[in-house]
Amino acid sequence: GLFGLYVVRDAFEQSLALPRGKYEIPLVLCDRMFHQDGQLYYPDSGDPNAPWIPEFFGDAVLVNGKLFPYLNIEPRHYRFRIVNASNSSFYYLSLSNRQPFHQIGSDQGLLEHPVAVKTLMLAPGERADVVVDFSRQAGQQIVFRSDTLAIMQFRVGTTASSATTAVPARLRPVPRMAEGEAIRTRILSLNEDLDEAANPMRMLLNNTPWHKPVTERPVLDTVEIWSLVNVTEDSHPIHLHLVRFQILDRRSFDAFLYNTTRELRYTAEAQPPDENERGWKDTVRAEPLMVTRIIVRFEQYTGRYVWHCHVLEHEDNDMMRPYDVVAPDENHPTAPVSG
Repeated sequence: GLFGLYVVRDAFEQSLALPRGKYEIPLVLCDRMFHQDGQLYYPDSGDPNAPWIPEFFGDAVLVNGKLFPYLNIEPRHYRFRIVNASNSSFYYLSLSNRQPFHQIGSDQGLLEHPVAVKTLMLAPGERADVVVDFSRQAGQQIVFRSDTLAIMQFRVGTTASSATTAVPARLRPVPRMAEGEAIRTRILSLNEDLDEAANPMRMLLNNTPWHKPVTERPVLDTVEIWSLVNVTEDSHPIHLHLVRFQILDRRSFDAFLYNTTRELRYTAEAQPPDENERGWKDTVRAEPLMVTRIIVRFEQYTGRYVWHCHVLEHEDNDMMRPYDVVAPDENHPTAPVSG
């Protein structure tokens, strides 16, 4: 499908001494397959009545639509706005010289402070705002890669045309939402139907197909906790439209017990989000055989929206559900409830 990128700014961000202009560059990553004549190739199952495949992994990674590109840069700081627009592929991004870089933002804006990383994991649909300091790499050629797969090359010149910038120690305040603000906790499962060979044939949210009646009806201007119970062996990047949220934690559980009785029994202590996941998000990696909890404020607009897995083949094979944001009235509780 088609995809693109746009950048939203405000006066606060503009006041920070971050790289801008030609030193701020969008990088849209996606993987594809090609026939020998250069035409796009997309595989199917071979069954005309059920052509769906569980996932798609291309053998060529494109950056802004180009294969193995290079970028001539100066020895100074650069800001990269990175989007994983792949169907199914997760990226583990690093520089070939093992140089650390700083993530300064996630899906919905700036983090509270820069987070130094050597490897950046990015699921389909996730975005990252990073700053890389090339000031000590004059004359070098550095490869941007995912694991051992080369994605693009940076060719660092010998001189900078203007003074380099620093990464601010503080960025934008991100007040943590308190669990006590939530008026409801929803337990929502991530499921898959398997064939006799244990191949996934259909993916579902809360074991419910897309066309069934809406079951999630949050009230405008209220806060909810969504506990995403992943009973599959895949990591699912779950995306909610309209809102931004914060990740509370991830925790392993007894999946067999949950599948047979719907009893949720945890088997380890909760794991807090990584430092670079503590900003505002709209896509979260729900890891396999774990419960991932997010806290969400449904604000600004009523109406029908969707939540879905951002693996394209999953969402298109029923791992997408509508939800309604409704106006408050006497039929919608404001006291804390679960379910």
